[in-house]
Amino acid sequence: GGAVAVAGEAGRASLPAWFQAVLLACFSVHQVFSQAMFVSQMAFFAAVSDPRVGGTYMTLLNTVANLASKWPATLSLSLVDVVALPGVDGFYVLTAMCTVVGGCWFAAFRGRAAALGALPQAAWRLHPGKVPVGMVELG
Repeated sequence: GGAVAVAGEAGRASLPAWFQAVLLACFSVHQVFSQAMFVSQMAFFAAVSDPRVGGTYMTLLNTVANLASKWPATLSLSLVDVVALPGVDGFYVLTAMCTVVGGCWFAAFRGRAAALGALPQAAWRLHPGKVPVGMVELG
């Protein structure tokens, strides 16, 4: 089947107000949780960053996190047409596949992630108890 478009004034497509409200609500909730995740990630990086090297370590952690969060979206979008089944949009197939992979990943690495989260702040330091080469201890 084909897509059905509802034409409004001057040939523009229009959506019912209730649908627009649902989209706005979903987008707003997504943004709230997205910003909460960002703030908590930055707070974690600030807590575990070694103060002896300033913001360099925090920048490194943030860069790695940004790189790790961007490539999956690009890869996923490039696979939409590859995984499409006859009569089924590739987006839905990929969504199901990613849900299964994510669930498996969560089951496999949940304990390791909890163990990393339980480490004391000192365990995240570059060289616990030592000043890195070329650095002068302040204070």
